[in-house]
Amino acid sequence: MTFSRLKTKLQQRRDVWKNMKETKFRRLRRDELEEVTGQFVKFLSINGIDAGSWQKMKEKQPSQADGFILQFSQIVFAGVIEKVAYLVHRRPHDLRTYKTGPDKIEMRGILLDGETSIDFTKTDLPPKEMFERIKAENVTPKIYKADRAYLPIGRDQDIFLIMEEGALIDTGELFETLAGL
Repeated sequence: MTFSRLKTKLQQRRDVWKNMKETKFRRLRRDELEEVTGQFVKFLSINGIDAGSWQKMKEKQPSQADGFILQFSQIVFAGVIEKVAYLVHRRPHDLRTYKTGPDKIEMRGILLDGETSIDFTKTDLPPKEMFERIKAENVTPKIYKADRAYLPIGRDQDIFLIMEEGALIDTGELFETLAGL
């Protein structure tokens, strides 16, 4: 190994530790990491780590291996969140939809008041069918909305927190339907 290549590797490892102090997102869980194994292998390869080196690192330097996983996690979450336009958070009788803009986040929701067999967590009906069921059950829906600027932590971490509370990436059909009411 040449001196310049060794110097580059050491700098990359220093960058891993530096970035760990500046993390925005949590470490990927094992099941999440398994879903992106191919990308993780490419990430390690770009950082000059082959399969044998990775196995040795995990055994002899687990904190350094964890640092690479954490750095990769930051890249994955940042890439996903950057593209998020809509989110939906389903609770049994409360459905919240979000539209993420560059400077603010908008929420539109529907809360079912009264006895109903409708459970937003167990149904993925298109908005038109969902409203037909609500009407058929004589349930009083409460439509609500709110807009706010992103938290001081920034757009990406704000969206991440909403997702960690249970919101999923969505197409926006529900949000646009509720916004049109």
